[in-house]
Amino acid sequence: MELKNVLEEIWAKPVVPLWPHAAMVLGVSRGGIYAAAARNEIEVIRIGRSIKVVTSALRKQLGIDRGA
Repeated sequence: MELKNVLEEIWAKPVVPLWPHAAMVLGVSRGGIYAAAARNEIEVIRIGRSIKVVTSALRKQLGIDRGA
């Protein structure tokens, strides 16, 4: 998966998978992204067993939100 495609999904969708999407744009490992989610450093929602990242919060964290 390419970074360009991941960024397009972050702009187009309300949520994206924690792994690999959020990990890729934040530059952390699989274990690191799950640990950050467990520490509430990343806004996530659980859908069944899946953990999704809220893209509006992720864009703000990255400093790429249009409203920022």
